[in-house]
Amino acid sequence: MKYSIKSKEKVRALSTVSISHINASKVCKALNRKKFIDAKKFLELLIKKEVSINGRYFTKTSEEILKILNQLESNARTLNLEPDSLNLFISSHRGATMYRGRRDRRHGIKLKSAHIQAVLSDKDGFGKKVRERSNKR
Repeated sequence: MKYSIKSKEKVRALSTVSISHINASKVCKALNRKKFIDAKKFLELLIKKEVSINGRYFTKTSEEILKILNQLESNARTLNLEPDSLNLFISSHRGATMYRGRRDRRHGIKLKSAHIQAVLSDKDGFGKKVRERSNKR
């Protein structure tokens, strides 16, 4: 699978997890473009239910995304980079369609899956000028 964020940065993580892609996109939208350390603290507070996103906590989603952020942190430390000073760019997309097998149904029940991809960069944004130009039209 390709990364949706076109980047030559080496600090990346990609995973397919069993969570709702709708909930994952809401959590990723809240985390995107934050400093890595702030995003990680926000997720930990979300799991402890001390802070919410529109009145919801998204506990299972937050736990899975926190695992991916821990992978990202270890990737950065392997490359001798300090992840706390870098910006996080994270996105989620719909995963593969899987079905739970059942004897009395033809197709079974759809299982949830989402692709989560994260990149650490020292840049402020990817494609920022493109968005500014499109907003002026």
